[in-house]
Amino acid sequence: MTRGRTPEATPAPAPHAYRCHVRFSDVDVYGHVNNVKYFEYYQEARIAFLQSLGVDLLDPGTTERHVLARVEVDYRRPLLFRPEPYVVETWVHRVGTSSYDLGCRIIDAPGGAGDGYSSADVRLVAFDLATARSRPLSEVERRSLRSALDPGPA
Repeated sequence: MTRGRTPEATPAPAPHAYRCHVRFSDVDVYGHVNNVKYFEYYQEARIAFLQSLGVDLLDPGTTERHVLARVEVDYRRPLLFRPEPYVVETWVHRVGTSSYDLGCRIIDAPGGAGDGYSSADVRLVAFDLATARSRPLSEVERRSLRSALDPGPA
């Protein structure tokens, strides 16, 4: 280390951005996206995020899977039908022994400011279909998830 200089902080990884198009069938009689559809948008984004990390969700050669344990959604503003996609950002909050937590939000553009339209906290658990029980995350899974870990507020 050079005297008088402080080491540069490693920037947090950018959240994964998934472009989500609202389908006309997602809109209810009030003209906005039905609240149940948000869960589908978060699921689509979550799958794309995990695949981008190399987490194989459906490897036919193994009984190891990831199952949804909890989803908590906050609604801030209604989503409306429009030609431009919304963006669902996803990142890792926590990596535990057999579970991990993801943060998500729906916004207008990647890295957008403000609260956006909605946010969600998600817990997934590593699961073994053969034993029907949770299992520890593998080192490969743990490493992949930690690569996208948001260090939180500085």
